[in-house]
Amino acid sequence: MNRLRQWRAQAADARLVAAQRLRARRRGHQSVHVIITGTDLPGMHYIVDEIRRLAPSLRLAKDPQSAIELADSDADVICTWHPDDITRSSEILETIGRYRHIIVVAATADPRDSVCATDDRIPQQYVDGFDYRMRFGPQGKKSFTGAGVVARIEGLTEWLDRDTASIIGAKRKQLHSTPGEVFEQLRDTVASHTSAFADSFSRLAEATIPLPEAAAWPGKQDTRLRVAQQIELSPELEQYSVEAGYPAAEDLFGDNAPVLPDRRGTIVAFHTPDEVYRAEAERLKVSLDRLGLEYHFFEVEPEDNWVRTTLLKPSWIATAREELTGPLLYIDVDAVVHGDPWPYVAQYAGDMAAVVYDNGQLNSATLWINDTEGARAVISSWREAANSRRDADRGDLEASGDNGDQGVLKQVVLDEEQADSPRFEFQRLPVNLASIFDRTDSTYTVGPVLIEQLQVSRESLGHEKRLERRRERLRQLETEAGKTSATTTAVQSGDSPA
Repeated sequence: MNRLRQWRAQAADARLVAAQRLRARRRGHQSVHVIITGTDLPGMHYIVDEIRRLAPSLRLAKDPQSAIELADSDADVICTWHPDDITRSSEILETIGRYRHIIVVAATADPRDSVCATDDRIPQQYVDGFDYRMRFGPQGKKSFTGAGVVARIEGLTEWLDRDTASIIGAKRKQLHSTPGEVFEQLRDTVASHTSAFADSFSRLAEATIPLPEAAAWPGKQDTRLRVAQQIELSPELEQYSVEAGYPAAEDLFGDNAPVLPDRRGTIVAFHTPDEVYRAEAERLKVSLDRLGLEYHFFEVEPEDNWVRTTLLKPSWIATAREELTGPLLYIDVDAVVHGDPWPYVAQYAGDMAAVVYDNGQLNSATLWINDTEGARAVISSWREAANSRRDADRGDLEASGDNGDQGVLKQVVLDEEQADSPRFEFQRLPVNLASIFDRTDSTYTVGPVLIEQLQVSRESLGHEKRLERRRERLRQLETEAGKTSATTTAVQSGDSPA
């Protein structure tokens, strides 16, 4: 069956390429595909907005659209935009690059300015970082799951190493002062291949309004702190900035370098008194002890079934929030922690943060909870809604995440984000902080997994294949722990770990 699908895909691809090359022969030249992308989101959005304003005939989509999505277009000039296309040079050139001339307009800036980008659609959080960027989807979906600044810089380098595409650089400084020069280069590059849309490209070159000036990152205290935190987590960000010709951060900081705040707190978890969950708690504690992390575990009583028990989570968290001071990092007890999460979550300064996937699903297996009135407000709303759902249950709630606590929290967050005056600030975490061990979707992931979720619910839900995957992963973790223990013992005794 797989071979048949593969053959059909290859046949469809061959037909597409043949049709596109036939069109090229008839028109006397290859079609041109202009891709708007880049390492700097504000610059990219500015270019997109100007093209929409001055050249509507190019039909640039309102929402991001990868170049590959229009592989079968028969237009003479195709224009698309997507921030992730800067990381897709191989995929693009090996598909549409076979029958189109590719022109990449790449918006760039000081990478440290780029990680300070904001967006009115989510004012409580920076929308770009060294590792991830915010993605905006339909129905108000927001997730911190796109490729970040470092990956996009490396992607631009790959484009520049190719000789089969035209690359037009657009520095933010140039877009502030002389943006017409960028659009003139675009006009001339397109004109060297086709005369189509010549008037549209000329209008861009002649009537562009410059990108409004904004304070560079050294000019504000909050962005200075932001950059210092990002460099601490990713020295590559500073390296790429200096290699691009920008001054070193230490020179710009001078004698007034930001002091990184100590935002460490307590890891909290809950478990029921049965044998299965006590074993999960012990595994999690071992991983926390190995890292020297402070934690507080609570033993709690379960409800009648799994989904009703999950609806008690906000009540348990409310108790923990009242008993403990400082930031809390709640972790579902069926997890292992592979690395210290506090340096990463120290960037967060809102009230609560969790992983949200690009499909809008919220994962409450890891929650960063600040010691603020806003955090108490979201916990209170979450607890009230969860109690209402549990009280209304007559035994017909299916065991699913949407019916349990995380579905309730998702709705509380969505409602609050649409309010005129939100009572709390909810922020998005990257998937590394709540990574389901066998999740196989296409969610972008970069860097180490800090917290791995092991899905103990599979022990009781009757999915044999999923249960076997879980148990195989547990065996792997036990083997890895044994090797680590043996190595540590050998080193402490003075023997060679080899």
